[in-house]
Amino acid sequence: MIGFEATGHVNLYRTGGVDPVNWKQGMDLEAADDEELAEALKRGERRAFDELVRRHQGRVYAVAYRITCNRDDALDVAQEALLKAYRKIESWQPVSGFLPWLLRLTTNQAIDMVRWRKRRHTEPLETIDAEGNERTLEHAAPGGTGRDVRAQEIEARVQRALVMLSPAQRAVFAMRHYEGLQLADIAKVMGCSVGSVKVHLFRALRKLQQELRDLKELEPELDEKK
Repeated sequence: MIGFEATGHVNLYRTGGVDPVNWKQGMDLEAADDEELAEALKRGERRAFDELVRRHQGRVYAVAYRITCNRDDALDVAQEALLKAYRKIESWQPVSGFLPWLLRLTTNQAIDMVRWRKRRHTEPLETIDAEGNERTLEHAAPGGTGRDVRAQEIEARVQRALVMLSPAQRAVFAMRHYEGLQLADIAKVMGCSVGSVKVHLFRALRKLQQELRDLKELEPELDEKK
């Protein structure tokens, strides 16, 4: 079983359940692209998966957190998505990039988690960066400027507003505005048309505009018409 630590780091070999397989001689593991690593994993070279996890564990956790808005749920989702990627690697095809496929597993797992816990309250909100690093507002760095404090306040408001969105709307908004994915890439991750992505994004932005209408700082971002 993959060990997913509280820091967001994954140690595939912590429990000893997976034995590393020798990487091809003369091949630089870190220099290989995602698709080469995925193909290597298909051949049984499990160190390739360790490298894929190292590269993308933070992003997987960040996407999971943005959708679930709950730290523990995000950890569970990230671990399960990575396990599924490992177990289902034979179903991945080179015509589709590895990262969109991984994010699709993550998104589907996160949406399922939200639906399963729809009647539960989320835990205290936390802020995270693009790498999945997080800190609670209560433990913000001392001595921060007024601008830093304001930014954290806005982030907390946005996270609360995201809870008001449907799981699909939350996923599309997170991938567009936090991960910076293009609409066509989001459609691949979601397994739907670009038109459906646009509808989800439009509805998400409209709801967020209503919830955050007093925050002038967010007007440019929430006025996206793409």
